[in-house]
Amino acid sequence: MQVYALRGEPRYPRGSAEARRLRRAGKVPCALYGKGLEQAFLIPQTEAQKIVFTPHTYFFQITLTEEFSYGAILREYQLHPVHDYVMHLDFMACGEEDEVTIALPVKLVGQAEGVQMGGKLVPLTRRLRVKGKIKDLPAVLEIDISRLKLGKTLTAANLSFPNLQIIAAPDTGIARIEVPRALRAQQS
Repeated sequence: MQVYALRGEPRYPRGSAEARRLRRAGKVPCALYGKGLEQAFLIPQTEAQKIVFTPHTYFFQITLTEEFSYGAILREYQLHPVHDYVMHLDFMACGEEDEVTIALPVKLVGQAEGVQMGGKLVPLTRRLRVKGKIKDLPAVLEIDISRLKLGKTLTAANLSFPNLQIIAAPDTGIARIEVPRALRAQQS
């Protein structure tokens, strides 16, 4: 899993009026929870956009002062309902040995048999929820689709990863090979 060094500044006056003032100033209120810790802090709006609008999943090294530094994952975020700018970020403090449930990006690798026969590959999911220790989490889940045939769907039940448990429902579709209309007409 990729490590993202995040530098923030502690936030002391709390409340919704203060949060609105900070957002107008280009800052995003954040919270760090877990391990007996509750710390409010700020980061620039541009940094928050990079964190939320990315295909990657990061392990954050959050530094607020010289003596305050914690490892964390992004647990939740809030977007403005109309303008899609980041309004708030919640981080969960955790260490390399802690077990977490997180959605990791999916990358399909290989050339599917069904595509070689004229089918069309249709990715069905971009992220897959898994559970495992932070140190065992890969940056991306590479899924081999080379055995996928025409008209077939690869589901989460057909997958396994070392040191990871798949949390997604077993019938969650990962990828499908669609049979084009021209091939269906030839088969009938």
